[in-house]
Amino acid sequence: MSIRQRLELKDVPSWSEVERLVNTMIRMYRQGNASLRDLVLVGLLATTGVRTSELLLLEKENFDFENNLITITQLKKKGEFVRQTVLSQDLRPFLKEYLQIFKREEKIFDVTRRQVLNITHKYTQEILGRRIRNHAFRHAYAIRILEKTRDIELCRRLIGHSRLETVKIYLDFTISDRVKEVSDAIRLNR
Repeated sequence: MSIRQRLELKDVPSWSEVERLVNTMIRMYRQGNASLRDLVLVGLLATTGVRTSELLLLEKENFDFENNLITITQLKKKGEFVRQTVLSQDLRPFLKEYLQIFKREEKIFDVTRRQVLNITHKYTQEILGRRIRNHAFRHAYAIRILEKTRDIELCRRLIGHSRLETVKIYLDFTISDRVKEVSDAIRLNR
């Protein structure tokens, strides 16, 4: 099954839903109604394009706060591949706080893939009124990057796809924000 067959816009959160989820979780954390771990875990999934497997490999040393970057390790059939993505400024103080409890070469999330899914489902159901799969945040991230930058190569590098053709699928979901531009471009002078 290809990504095009699996990806339907109704399954992908809008960026406003991503913002609402993370901002609400920040408020919940400050009020003592969400753990710092859950906030950082969901926040990273929602704002970095990271896969669940990559999230679970993250260590303290993967975060470069000086340059605002996260180094992500992808496990591929032909070995390991490393890429970088940008750290959300909104998540940064919470991530710094969370990372203070870890040693240098220690995984920062001691949870299973299933537990990550359960955490994501819990907060998306509570805050957005529907369960959202972890991987759907990756799609939302890719669509957002393409909408804002129009740079398909940058998007490919940030989300770690080896083939540009795979990323082009996301272009199908960015047309709605270009309708006015296209309408203006094809307007007939009267």
